[in-house]
Amino acid sequence: MTTVHEIEKDGKGSNPLFIIPLFFMSILLHQSSVIFGVNFSLADFFCFFLFLILMMWNQFYIPIQSMLFFILVFIVVLVSAVFFVPIIFSYTPEPTRIISDFMKLLAIFLYFLVGYNLLRMGKITISIKWYSIIGLIIGLIGVLFTLLNIRLFSSVLFFLDIRFKGFMNDPNYFSVLQVTALVYFTRVKTIPLRFKYFAILILILSVLVSGSKTGIITLFSYFFIRIIEYTLISKEKKTKKIILQLSLIFALLAIAFIIIRGFPTLLNMLSSAVPAFSRIEPLFTDFDEAISGNGSDRADTWKVAYLIIQHSPLIGTGIGSYTHIAAETFYYNNVAHNTFLQITAEWGIPLAVLFFTFIGRLIVKSSNSRKSNFEMNYILRDILIILLIGSMAISLNNARVLWLVIGALLSSLGKKQTQRSLK
Repeated sequence: MTTVHEIEKDGKGSNPLFIIPLFFMSILLHQSSVIFGVNFSLADFFCFFLFLILMMWNQFYIPIQSMLFFILVFIVVLVSAVFFVPIIFSYTPEPTRIISDFMKLLAIFLYFLVGYNLLRMGKITISIKWYSIIGLIIGLIGVLFTLLNIRLFSSVLFFLDIRFKGFMNDPNYFSVLQVTALVYFTRVKTIPLRFKYFAILILILSVLVSGSKTGIITLFSYFFIRIIEYTLISKEKKTKKIILQLSLIFALLAIAFIIIRGFPTLLNMLSSAVPAFSRIEPLFTDFDEAISGNGSDRADTWKVAYLIIQHSPLIGTGIGSYTHIAAETFYYNNVAHNTFLQITAEWGIPLAVLFFTFIGRLIVKSSNSRKSNFEMNYILRDILIILLIGSMAISLNNARVLWLVIGALLSSLGKKQTQRSLK
């Protein structure tokens, strides 16, 4: 088996034929558009090109257990769509929709395999670095365009002319990716402190200008996780110091909450400066309204997904049929807006439980990783956690970066050789 050192020694890991598509795949993970009903990204071309290059070099490795699981998923979703859905829901999915969704499954499996092999080659670090930097640049554009009221390319960069979405098809999706870009800048110790603070500020503001409640909740959740990690996990800290730090944190949070609730003028000022903030404001004033109203309707989509799962708990709805079933049977034409419910509804409960158990094990193992490659393990783990938090309110089951990170994390935790430190 070719090792990382052998790959670097023969120069293939630095070959422009490999580096150029790696660069474009990494930065284009921030681009996605819906064309003819298909979620399309230019990153797909470069991901496939990387796959062909590694195959040509005979350096593409496939984890057997993962391949068997994906084959099982492919079989189950096809059998369900073709044979069971017509019986259970009296609906026969269109062949074109089955083929389209099947291609999506193949694409995420390809991203998973490319992520697995990038880690094995020692190149996932540079991929995450490029991904994070371009996320910061796009976020900076969003902040400047919003605050300076620049309308250039507004039809491309904004949703409904006020919510910045970058080059993604959805501002919620964009905002969650912005939070994932935070991980690199907060985890890598070699980044200068001034640039680190600048990056954090811009990425926080970019989430605000997206007007995404999902993004704000994901951002706050991630900060809370990092605070808990900082105060509780470090073995060098004494109990008194931990208690003092926790007390200070909760006091600051309480003061911030009182200020926000007690001074509605402040919220009005923010909404005037950043119109998209008006969608976020209910999170601080009426949380129930924020979840179920103002264009969200999350409660309804989750209820429909739950009902669909009840109708076909073991084998799911398969591919190419979920939205039609939701519309025709339950009169709600939308996806589940929840990755956990979406996968469970399409794959069935047994496969979904198996998959999310695997994800949980990855997170636990990476959290306990101390001996080798721990910094990259933490970065990959944090990105995965952020995407899972965001998955509570949007369907990210086909998110490219999610499967790239899962593949890389699996490869990292299964490797025995130590990777290079981050630069």
